[in-house]
Amino acid sequence: MRIGIIGAGFTGLTSAWELLKCGHTVTIFEQHSIPGGLAMGFKEPSWQWSLEKHYHHIFSSDRDILTLADEIGHPFYYYRPNTSSFIAGESIQLDSPTKLLTFPQLSIAERLRMSAVLGYLKYVSRWQDLEAYTAHDWLIKRMGAHGYRLLWEPLLKSKFGSHFRDISLAWFWARIKARTARLGYPEGGFQSFAYRLAQAVEQKGATIVYDATVQKINQNGNGAFVVDRGDGTSAAKGATFDRMLITTPNSVIAHLVPALPQEYKKNLMSFEGIGAINMVLELSQSFLPNDVYWLNICDESYPFLALVEHTHFIDKKYYNHHHLLYIGNYLDRSHRYFSMSKQAILKEYHPYLAKINPHYASSIISSHIFKVPFAQPIVTTNYSQKVLPFKTPIKGLFISNMQQIYPWDRGTNYAVQWGRKLARACIKQ
Repeated sequence: MRIGIIGAGFTGLTSAWELLKCGHTVTIFEQHSIPGGLAMGFKEPSWQWSLEKHYHHIFSSDRDILTLADEIGHPFYYYRPNTSSFIAGESIQLDSPTKLLTFPQLSIAERLRMSAVLGYLKYVSRWQDLEAYTAHDWLIKRMGAHGYRLLWEPLLKSKFGSHFRDISLAWFWARIKARTARLGYPEGGFQSFAYRLAQAVEQKGATIVYDATVQKINQNGNGAFVVDRGDGTSAAKGATFDRMLITTPNSVIAHLVPALPQEYKKNLMSFEGIGAINMVLELSQSFLPNDVYWLNICDESYPFLALVEHTHFIDKKYYNHHHLLYIGNYLDRSHRYFSMSKQAILKEYHPYLAKINPHYASSIISSHIFKVPFAQPIVTTNYSQKVLPFKTPIKGLFISNMQQIYPWDRGTNYAVQWGRKLARACIKQ
């Protein structure tokens, strides 16, 4: 079959890889000039490795992406960095049961209670039994209000904004169930991994069309799919496709395919999500103390969710011996930060950054900011009943994106897993 794929992120590239192994002809259309999707990176001239625009790592339990990496011959390295939480003006390491049991801001009874709840969630295997409950209500009841409001409520608020009370317990469960303290990172960064996967796909015979902003997907008189770039010509020089796979967000799909039934388009548009703004500071000195890699900000007065010092995870020798700090934020796409300049946002962040490291500003070498309007679905109770299948009402048209990855959180491992599932669904029809 001739198969067209919209999007050269890890879902689209993995689908292509699987389809090519089965002997199909594949063409991928990517609006950017490079592959990678939300794992896309950038690289300063003095750096040996690229850095993701939006922080990425994998967990040692992420078998799908590691299997793919083995297949294409791209190595991953593993480390156990320090993950901490910023509470009452102090950075406290809380990335193991032992650390939690010694957390001084909870009573012994509260520590034991919280540990028991997290242990229960780690043990439970059926998320379907949990998705009717909200994380907010269930955790308050099981952990106690004090412990929940100290550690978890600030993170839910920062991640989901006004929706924090509505998030499914199954989503929270997934973050406890599958995550490990040992993390992995691909040689050269995720952009290097994406390049290698794209190269492997092309070596198997696929065509990747970059800088291809697709306007519409139509069907000709024979039912074959035609990709229209809006300039009166096909994005692939007149090529038509027996199957079409789309890996963009649901709201984009609704506008890409005019022939979709109106009721289905309404379903696509009903999925809510929030965007992300990540600032990257390149520094001459380390920002976070004690080799902390990830610092959750459990203080609602702060205007960002987390600080991630990438070079406390990956050796700074790959980045000209400079220190790289992410300032991470999830925000509604209507938030004023999306229309503000990098300098204006940093000015707002500065007083809070200075509370953690009073001397950081004098060590800034460069800064970057990256904004995406959709980075996280709003995962409410009984979300599984809302998730759309790969198959659409139009025969031969399939979709896959992070709005289907449930109850798991978005990430490259699940992009790979869903890419494989998408390919199987396409072949099966």
